[in-house]
Amino acid sequence: MSDLPLDEAIDGEPLRLNGEEMLAWKPAASRAQSRPPVLLLHGAACGGWIWQYGFGAALARAGYPTYAVTFRRDDNAGLADFTEQARAALLALGEPAIVLGHSLGGLIAQRLLSEARLKAAGLLAPVSPEGLWWSAARLAVAEPGLWQAVSHMTDPPGKAGASIGDALFGPDMDRDALPGILARLGGESSRALMEAQSPQAVSPAWMMGKPMLIMGATADRLIPADSIARCGAWHGVTPMLLPGCGHLLMLDQGWEKVAQRVIGWMDRLG
Repeated sequence: MSDLPLDEAIDGEPLRLNGEEMLAWKPAASRAQSRPPVLLLHGAACGGWIWQYGFGAALARAGYPTYAVTFRRDDNAGLADFTEQARAALLALGEPAIVLGHSLGGLIAQRLLSEARLKAAGLLAPVSPEGLWWSAARLAVAEPGLWQAVSHMTDPPGKAGASIGDALFGPDMDRDALPGILARLGGESSRALMEAQSPQAVSPAWMMGKPMLIMGATADRLIPADSIARCGAWHGVTPMLLPGCGHLLMLDQGWEKVAQRVIGWMDRLG
C-alpha cells in the first residue's frame, strides 16, 4: 500500500441499506467469500469520511466487505443515540460483523458487545470504560494550549484551527498535508462529549465471549498509553501500541501498518 496525500480522498460508495446510510467498499467477488462484513465507527468531530483515505479500501482489498456510518449529531445527540444508530447499521448488514471503532466510536463499539450480530470488536485509540475524565484533566493541566484546541471539536467543521493537528497526529506527520482533513473536523455533539467524560457501563469482552483487538499509539496525546492499558485490563486483552502514531492512527504516517495489523487479526478470527 502506498502513501496517499491527505487532500485526495478515496471515496467509498454511498449506500442505503435497510434505511441506513453508509459508505461501502466492496471487495472483488473472488476475495469476499466467507469473509464477514466490517462496520467502521468514527470518532469525535469526524465522520464516515475519515476512513476514505485508504483504510476502508485496504480492508476491502483484503476481502472484507466494509461499511462506514456517520453519526447523526446535534447538541441533543448523546451516546445512546450513537449506539442505537450503530446497532441499526449492524443489523442492516444482515449477518454477524466485525465492528471496528476509533476513539469515541471505540466506546460505541464496546457498548455493542452484547449484540448477537457483533462477531468481534476492534478498538483503535478507544475511549476506555473509565471515560475521558482522567485523560482530559491531565491534558488540561499538562498542556493547556492543546486542551483548549481540543475543546473546539464542537465548533462547526473547519473552525477548530491548525493547532488541533498537534493533538491528533504524531511528530512524523507532514503538517503541510493536513489542511484538507482539518477543514472537515468539527461539529461534534457537546452532549455526547460530556457523557463520554464519565465512567461507562460496559461489559468486559471476555465475559461476553467476544474476541477483541485494542490498539493505541505511543504519540497519542488524547488517549495515552496508560488509558489503553486499563482498557485492555478491563476486557482481558493485551493491547498493542503503534510507535510514532498519533490519535488518528488510521491517517497518520504509517497507517498502512495499522491496517495490516487489523487485517491480520481479522484473518485469525476464522
